[in-house]
Amino acid sequence: MLDKKGRRFFFTHRQMQQLVLTNDRLRQSNGSALRELRRVGRPNLTSKIYKEAGICLEMVAAQIIGVLQFREEILISAREQGAVEFVIFEVRPMCGDCTAPPEELEDHLGEEVPAPDPAHYPELDHLIELAQRIGGRLWSGSIPRKPLPAAFSKGLRRLRGALLKQRRHLRETTLARPRTRIEFRVPSDNSCSRCHKEMKIPDPDLPELQGGHHEK
Repeated sequence: MLDKKGRRFFFTHRQMQQLVLTNDRLRQSNGSALRELRRVGRPNLTSKIYKEAGICLEMVAAQIIGVLQFREEILISAREQGAVEFVIFEVRPMCGDCTAPPEELEDHLGEEVPAPDPAHYPELDHLIELAQRIGGRLWSGSIPRKPLPAAFSKGLRRLRGALLKQRRHLRETTLARPRTRIEFRVPSDNSCSRCHKEMKIPDPDLPELQGGHHEK
């Protein structure tokens, strides 16, 4: 695929597996944040609970940022390997005495970034909205509380930033398939590509004789 600047990606099988794993880790971190936000949305909580929640939210935010940084490193590596705009496939014949080499399935030219689970986006949107709503209610005074500990304000602020960065990252890496230029080349000679022995290629315009010679 191409990134938002039109540069091509080239993923190895290992990198594809790592990207799929990071999608799962992001959803796990989002689930942890959701549980903590639901806990602090209740009234009459102590300053200790808010402080603990703030520390937890800051840790979750750090986890999300760490996963996104890891994904960026994979994309940078794939982008550096993907400086190919034109793909050529050369078709070579092979005689019946030779064995074809095993296929190499390690690399994927022009592969798309593995798409997140369809539920990932609505879950993330709901989480961002919940974080905004809880922050607004707490600071507006609609939820009775004592003065908020600085740790909670810091944790909630960092979580919102991490969630917004996550949504932006996922949207930027979910793009359309590239239009890769592909050309197939067939050699003019009839030699085997393995042993280089001359091969007899039947003429498709001539009828094939079956069952030996025809008698008049």
